[in-house]
Amino acid sequence: MNAFKDILVQMDSEQTAQSVLQTALLIAKKFNSHLDIFHVHLEPSCILPVPVVSADMAGFVVNDVVQAEEKAFAQNADDMRVIFEKFVEEHGILPKTEPQADLKEITAQFREIFGCEDEVIAWCSRVADLTVLARPETSSPLARDNFAVLNAALMESGSAILIAPHEKPETIGTRVMIAWDATEEAAKAVTLAMPFITRAQEVVILETDTPNEEWADAKALSARLSWHGVNAEVVKIPESSSVAAKGAEIVKQACGRFDLLVSGAFTQSTMRRWILGSMTKYLIDNADIPLFMTH
Repeated sequence: MNAFKDILVQMDSEQTAQSVLQTALLIAKKFNSHLDIFHVHLEPSCILPVPVVSADMAGFVVNDVVQAEEKAFAQNADDMRVIFEKFVEEHGILPKTEPQADLKEITAQFREIFGCEDEVIAWCSRVADLTVLARPETSSPLARDNFAVLNAALMESGSAILIAPHEKPETIGTRVMIAWDATEEAAKAVTLAMPFITRAQEVVILETDTPNEEWADAKALSARLSWHGVNAEVVKIPESSSVAAKGAEIVKQACGRFDLLVSGAFTQSTMRRWILGSMTKYLIDNADIPLFMTH
């Protein structure tokens, strides 16, 4: 694949809608892409806990809660559609739903999908070139466990995920940093990010760890990229056993100069992440640039 032509974009709240739409638009301008913009209309059954009430009260309590939740969800869906309509009008984007192989302009559509966010995103991402999601925003009144939703996209989609920053970036993919630790996840991220990497003005490989220095270090990756006409600089960060210290160094190296960080996601086992901390979550929480991640 040499371009991202079908880009899936989730709108989940007013707080994050603009940043995710503007980030997706920057990508679409690079590739003349179709933006498949969707909003998950949550079903109360996806988020309601089992009520701890008596059998006599349960029916009334659940019914009231369901009605209140459904009203809020319907209003949120209407708000997302209005934001989408303003977005396409402002940018002169052509509404389109049918595929077109030789697309020469940006097109978009809006879908309202009923279901549970994590399940919808995991399935829909499997049939998209790239999925753009908002960085988890905990201040939204409708926010649930947004990191769990992002986790489902990363772990279950088998596809490329781009996490938009809170603030709209000015550019994306012009200066690319690759966080390289020679894991399968990092290798997959590089492969799927090639449309960005081959078009970038500057590419730096930040060697964070190398399980096999003889066969798969940053220099070996640089040689691979050379076959695609990419002249990548190699930088090695100081060794550290602390996830926080290593994450802080990656953020320091990437943010402020680069407009895309390519990285594998959840490269350690669940137990090691629980004990040592998660590098993926650290980067999501602290790197204020677009993140291109795969598992």
